[in-house]
Amino acid sequence: MPIPPIIWIIFLFALGSSVGSFINVVVYRLPREMSIVRPGSHCTLCEHPIAWYDNVPIIAWFLLRGRCRHCGGSFSIRYPMVELLTALLFVMLYWAYFLGEVREGLTDLSYGRWLIYIGHMVLICGLLVSSLIDGEHWIIPLSVSYTVVGAALILSMIWPYFVAAAAEPLLNPAPWASIKTGALALGGAAGLGLSMILLKFGLIKRSFADYDQEQEQPQGEKKHAPPNARAEQGVKGEEIGIDLPPNIIRREMFREVIFLLPVVAGAVVLMSVLTSGGSPASGWGRLILGQKWLCGLLGSVFGFMIGGGVVWATRIGGSLAFGKEAMGLGDVPLMAAVGAMLGWTSPVIAFFLAPFMGLSWALARLLIHRTREIPYGPFLSMATVIVMLAHDIIVQWFIESFTLGPATVGI
Repeated sequence: MPIPPIIWIIFLFALGSSVGSFINVVVYRLPREMSIVRPGSHCTLCEHPIAWYDNVPIIAWFLLRGRCRHCGGSFSIRYPMVELLTALLFVMLYWAYFLGEVREGLTDLSYGRWLIYIGHMVLICGLLVSSLIDGEHWIIPLSVSYTVVGAALILSMIWPYFVAAAAEPLLNPAPWASIKTGALALGGAAGLGLSMILLKFGLIKRSFADYDQEQEQPQGEKKHAPPNARAEQGVKGEEIGIDLPPNIIRREMFREVIFLLPVVAGAVVLMSVLTSGGSPASGWGRLILGQKWLCGLLGSVFGFMIGGGVVWATRIGGSLAFGKEAMGLGDVPLMAAVGAMLGWTSPVIAFFLAPFMGLSWALARLLIHRTREIPYGPFLSMATVIVMLAHDIIVQWFIESFTLGPATVGI
């Protein structure tokens, strides 16, 4: 007997509010390098443990009037707001996917389609955590993005057995590799592994490493790289650093180019070998088309590379052109995680949509604070959620406008 939608909505609202309570813990503790498991929930002023009945999502804050039962210290209104927002996001995605049917291939939660919902909600929760931390501390912790990537890689090997590939490859609700994209993903992954090994043994150097390791100066002043440059390590960004000279910024960008060269070379070389005909190409074709788990996994890897690559290319190009960091390196793994979970089209669309969402905020910052810098993670996240809901509409418009067919875009 199918479960009525209202039951699902009530259940998902309750589940979402509980997840939102955990998100509050992560957002507070992760930038402060505290364990997100121990100790349990407690007042940050008197450190008294919070009883379970004072920790009920949304409701408890209003019953306590936003104050600790023991010391009277105030709790931020952000706590119930995050819990409510998370609960609404859980319900919204269910409503859009399975009642509104905004994505092709998703009609109900049966036949394993709930795995798509779980994966996409993991992504949304990761985006929410990243946005809240980035908005407050100007950093995007790598652990959040990598958690989403890990979940995406695992789920991508399971999804193909429950959700059939769409007739139009760009409309797939989950990553799905073709012969070409699979070869690109495999070669790029091999190149990335090589770059990581070279980095570990010091044969190539991490960008801005010299400035992150600077110690206290004689005058007692600490010298820091700009917060966006330091986001790669996930360090605190409260101390806004000095601006580095354009020639140093450009030198550090060339270090990042060197890191990426094996990735690009590996992708191009392996695709040429595996798609140019002959026995390697025929064997590869049989393998990628016959093993659904591999098809899904490489689709996720390809999305990872494209999502992160679009942001990284913009960062490097803008920094070389203007002699100033164009984007934070923390945005790269964030969009790589989006690509790993959704496939390669979603992060590309979201990346070009995000500037329009951040324009008004950037203008306000320029007029009020006289600064052009804004935390970009929240706008990338909002754009991604919009793309998740309007993906098929946007892709269909693109295909019809440019008269593209499966043979053209199904790479």
